[in-house]
Amino acid sequence: MVDILPFKRTGLLISEIDDFFDKVSEAAMIVQRTVLHYLDHGADEELAKRVEQIRAVEDRADEVRRNIANVMYTEMLMPDTRGDVLSLLHHVDIILDNCVHLVLGLAMERPELPNLHRDGFRKMLAEVDQAVQVMVSGARAYFTEPQSVRDYVHKIRFHNQEATAIGLKGGSLIFDSDLPLERKLQLRDWLIEVRDLASNADDIGDQLAILAVKRSV
Repeated sequence: MVDILPFKRTGLLISEIDDFFDKVSEAAMIVQRTVLHYLDHGADEELAKRVEQIRAVEDRADEVRRNIANVMYTEMLMPDTRGDVLSLLHHVDIILDNCVHLVLGLAMERPELPNLHRDGFRKMLAEVDQAVQVMVSGARAYFTEPQSVRDYVHKIRFHNQEATAIGLKGGSLIFDSDLPLERKLQLRDWLIEVRDLASNADDIGDQLAILAVKRSV
């Protein structure tokens, strides 16, 4: 029983880490659906519901992450990789925070998105969401199939590059338009903030690649 108990507790810890990743994935999906709805319907009552929804996701994710850290330290679980795991969770949590800020910022600022780039927003959102979802899958794989992490990293990079290309094109369209400068700057900042979700996911992909190599040696 002495040998089985630590293994069982580690299994429960992995389950909690999965729960945390679920919340990050959910937050990214909320961002995509919130912005898509906003493009079609503006700031209606749905936007307020999405704010409440993503804040609840954030609260649950923070609770789970604190519990993971507490259990890892107090019960001395996964001592060889504890620092790597906590660092990974910290960086993934930044993406969740960014998702929350995006939805809250949209609800507060309510930018008027020009028709000239609405299709571009939709395409970029799809690529950004895929980058985050693949990153989450790669993070899960680090614990179960570290040898497969490289494939996920390649896909994250692809979606990030696509999101960046679409964002650059959209930015050019915005600054070539007749919009007032203050609106151009607001839309540029908002465009970059959305795109940066994919960029941050790509950075985590690089981290995952290194961590997976460390596990294999």
